[in-house]
Amino acid sequence: MLFRLFLLFLFVNFNSLAQPNNILFLGNSFTHMNNLYKIYGNLANSKGKSVYTDTLAVSGSTLMQHTLRNNTYKKIQSKNWDYVFIQGFSRELSYDSLRIAKETIPYAQQLIDSIKQYNPCANIYFYMTWGYAEGFVDSIPDDNYTLMQERIQRGYMQLSKATGCYPIAPVGMVWQEIRKRYPEVILYSEDKQHPSLYGSYIAACTFYSCMYKETPLNGLSPKKIEPIHALNIQQTAADYVFQNFDLYNLDTIQVPKHQKPPKIDFTITENWLNITLDNKTIGGVKYYWDFGDGNRSSKKNPKHYYAKNGKYTVTLNVLFDCHWYQLKKTVKVSKSQKNSKSPVKTKKPTKP
Repeated sequence: MLFRLFLLFLFVNFNSLAQPNNILFLGNSFTHMNNLYKIYGNLANSKGKSVYTDTLAVSGSTLMQHTLRNNTYKKIQSKNWDYVFIQGFSRELSYDSLRIAKETIPYAQQLIDSIKQYNPCANIYFYMTWGYAEGFVDSIPDDNYTLMQERIQRGYMQLSKATGCYPIAPVGMVWQEIRKRYPEVILYSEDKQHPSLYGSYIAACTFYSCMYKETPLNGLSPKKIEPIHALNIQQTAADYVFQNFDLYNLDTIQVPKHQKPPKIDFTITENWLNITLDNKTIGGVKYYWDFGDGNRSSKKNPKHYYAKNGKYTVTLNVLFDCHWYQLKKTVKVSKSQKNSKSPVKTKKPTKP
């Protein structure tokens, strides 16, 4: 019976809750160009996901330089981040493996440790960038696009493995696929390094496929992007990500293992059209209530007023050990009859 209850409570879909996913993009100009975080937020929201996005992106920054700024840690501590995307300097991960091991990996680990200290339930992704249109001509190993892209891919995979196999959002590889399939799409800005609006949209679609494990098809795209190109980018991102889940650790579960579900319970006291909720849950960290009439609350013991008579389902969502659990109860309210002493019917816990 205990095992069955565990299954009934486990894996409540976060997207069904009122609270949005909080997503932070940490990087440099490859991240802040074209307001990528807003492009992604608009795409995700248009697909029915509730997200809040923010960014800390300083042009030219390496991961080491991020660790030296107080603003980095202030941003990490500023919110309960559910997802953090970390982007290295555009050439930083194309260096040789010994240099990456010395100049990049220790600072990536420092950022991860800080994120996990203040956001233990955060999901961390590395944001793989792309090779320059003509490579980096001042460096022989990177002096053409193909070689530079190969080295960047290898560098991010080294970074992931060295820091605990965190998943990689393979934006650079989706970028490569778009170059092959749709060479008419202009991916670079005039400097042939930074992303055009199309390039930033590739990143947004790749992030979406990685996070939600579903296609971004028919999601919102910026107005200046041609609809046919938007569809092609969406489909290519989904195709590449879904075909390479294992390669980029995208099936990794980052939250802690369960021990047992919390003891969830609450009582409802009804007074005409008003209810008072007494949360008796043991072990919860966060609480989100759905009163069944379109209104919600994040208070531990909220009160609520219903605008009209009726029978409503009150749902308590509880965050415990980085997982969501749920319990539902029904209540009947009336402006003509007081039923505060009547029994409240409890629904069996189920998946939402």
